[in-house]
Amino acid sequence: MKSQSKLCNAAFVGLLLASRAASCFAQQSGLRDAEFRAFYSGFTAAVKANDKNKIADLIEFPVKDWSIERKGNVETIPIKDKAEFLAKYDLFFTPFMRSHALKAEPKRASDNHYTLIWEDADAEFSFEFEYGQNQSFRVTAFLIGPR
Repeated sequence: MKSQSKLCNAAFVGLLLASRAASCFAQQSGLRDAEFRAFYSGFTAAVKANDKNKIADLIEFPVKDWSIERKGNVETIPIKDKAEFLAKYDLFFTPFMRSHALKAEPKRASDNHYTLIWEDADAEFSFEFEYGQNQSFRVTAFLIGPR
């Protein structure tokens, strides 16, 4: 009887530990929807206010891929830091981008990656948001491509 009781207690402790481990794993690798919603709320507020400093604070620098359109030509370039972004804000973050960013719906690509995509004419535009090293979401790219 004692050995059966010890076996039941051991099984219970094992299940409890497994449950806690699964809970920790889920927190580490699970969906980050709530964190993204909080980030995205701040992003849309900054975009709506056209607050270039706040928008810059929400970007992960350096940015490897940021598409810009000049005279009908699309070029994807890097942005090295916040100072460069602010100096060329009107080129990097246009009224067209701001108006569409407020209308489009973000989509989850993975637990750590969301996109905001819209189409216009023959092009597709997207903001990329990723959960990064700073333990929060940031804008990591703006891309323009064919539809």
